[in-house]
Amino acid sequence: MDLVFAQLPLLLFTAIAPMASGAFVGLSNAFLTTDFTPDALQRIDRWTALPLVILAVGLAAAFMFFGSPQSTLLAFQGVDPGALTFAVVMAVVFAVAAVVYWIVAMAGVMTYGVRKAFAAAMSVLAIAYAVSIGVVYMTSGVATWASIVVPIGFAGFCLVGGVPLGTLVIAAAGSLSETRGTGFARFSLIVALIGALASIFAVTAQMLNAQALVSAFFPGSDALPGGWVYLAIAIVGFVVTLACLRSAYSPDRSVAPMGRTAGAAAAIPVRDMADERDEARTAVRSAVPVLVAGNAAVLIALIVARVMFYALQF
Repeated sequence: MDLVFAQLPLLLFTAIAPMASGAFVGLSNAFLTTDFTPDALQRIDRWTALPLVILAVGLAAAFMFFGSPQSTLLAFQGVDPGALTFAVVMAVVFAVAAVVYWIVAMAGVMTYGVRKAFAAAMSVLAIAYAVSIGVVYMTSGVATWASIVVPIGFAGFCLVGGVPLGTLVIAAAGSLSETRGTGFARFSLIVALIGALASIFAVTAQMLNAQALVSAFFPGSDALPGGWVYLAIAIVGFVVTLACLRSAYSPDRSVAPMGRTAGAAAAIPVRDMADERDEARTAVRSAVPVLVAGNAAVLIALIVARVMFYALQF
């Protein structure tokens, strides 16, 4: 576990970066399935700063780690220069593209068709960026990391972490009501489920591979004492995230808060449309605490999975 603490900032970066970049996968799902009103788009664009700030925090953690020559030597030992260059290029390309997207969106000069195409391209870049991080580890000199399951796991982290964060952006903007009756919920749940399955497969495969490697040289020894507890926590975190997403997408969540005003509404023959939209946004915001819980659960799962990953490097 000493290696885990020695690389803690890098551990946090590899947990946060796929999740923050993957938020554009969630946003792309929304734009491709839903035609939001101009007011809703303005609110969504303002809240898009949230994943950008989280991404900046992850990058700051990585820069802090690489600021130490000793840490840099530890991280780059045995790493393939080509894979490292690819990851750095992808990080720069994605960061620049994300900032450009946000600035252009905030300026209000994108047509809806351009927004869909731009967001879809950002989601592809997000997955490629996450995979590039995994490729660096896969090509390192660590025997337990030299597997294709590592980049697969990072792709899974991007999807299962990004969809809840992207959905939180939509809900915090009070625009989740506009996705009702579209394919957003179903499509997002499928993408998040695929990400969860890929993540669980990756962390489980690494645990089994490490255990097999250790047992071959030291019969009866554990690769990571208590490792199955870490694995269980990660799996539970992914499952809780999916449950929170399902709850947030449920139509009952938006109807229940409005039921309290049904009696008063029945006494008013004419309703102002702006009031109805405000009520709808207030109702949908009741999903925000559930989504916050889901994002917290997946972040915990990702951090625990990364702790396992670094603890099993030999």
